[in-house]
Amino acid sequence: MDLKSLVRRSIFASCAFYLFDDWRAGRRLRRGDVETTSGARHADKPLAESIGYIRKVHRDYLSYGGVQSLTGVVAEIGPGDNFGVALLLLANGATEIHAIDRYFSKRDPQTQRQIYRTLAAEEGADTLFDGEPSETTMRGLHYHPGVAAEEYFSAGRPERPCFDAIISRAVLEHLYDPIGALSDMAHALRPGGKLIHRIDFRDHGMFSDHHPLTFLTIPDALYRRMTRQSGRPNRVLVNAYRRWLEQSGLSGNILVTRLAGIQGDFDPSAWADLDQSMREQGLETARQIRPRLAKLFQSLNDEDLAVAGITLVAEKPAT
Repeated sequence: MDLKSLVRRSIFASCAFYLFDDWRAGRRLRRGDVETTSGARHADKPLAESIGYIRKVHRDYLSYGGVQSLTGVVAEIGPGDNFGVALLLLANGATEIHAIDRYFSKRDPQTQRQIYRTLAAEEGADTLFDGEPSETTMRGLHYHPGVAAEEYFSAGRPERPCFDAIISRAVLEHLYDPIGALSDMAHALRPGGKLIHRIDFRDHGMFSDHHPLTFLTIPDALYRRMTRQSGRPNRVLVNAYRRWLEQSGLSGNILVTRLAGIQGDFDPSAWADLDQSMREQGLETARQIRPRLAKLFQSLNDEDLAVAGITLVAEKPAT
């Protein structure tokens, strides 16, 4: 058995590794090194698979938001290594896309050019580019690498534009202050603007050889030292998002897309509309871990512990 496998089998050894890795990530960030392999989703994908994934993400945003298109000025948080979603938004009514990413995902320029060239041809949007299709020639795209969402949407940034929509997929769970960032995003919306976020509450493989909620057993002070600089999951769960939405002054909903202990995701659904056997499996997974939970999570009910993914959609009043 190799060293990596031995480390993964031990919760203690895994925590020690994440402490070291987060310290190392902090050193890189302090010297301005924001490059990462995280988010490099398209590096090894065949072209057709990349195109299919990009179109699915775009369709999902429209479906979650209940709209035919997203128009005006849009912010996409955490685009990763590709701006295909931005291209589709710009080709279908958006005027500007601001792509915000704390890190810079490594990418292959040739692969990206093929993706942009194909999407532009399919959309009849060749005029979106000033020259050869690339992220640097895409008209209307403003890229902000190395800027955390918490910083970009801060109310203290006078140069920040107002947005008609702010979107993200599997990103808010990596922010160090997602609730504060959501409040700033709401402030940055124009009247009638929308927040559309898909949020994944799983541990992203941190303790994959153990119970799926093992990461909720780590004391909070230790966990923050393991994750804050590296962008690993922040453990802000559905109860915090529900409380934020209730107090935000925005209208919207939170729907479930994943349950603990169940492989795969499903269409966003209210808890009561989920299959009863799925609900019971998720609840049982929560009950199994309850005796070991860190103090921070002991007061949560089993239902909130069982929710492993959501969509959050909220709209600012028009007046």
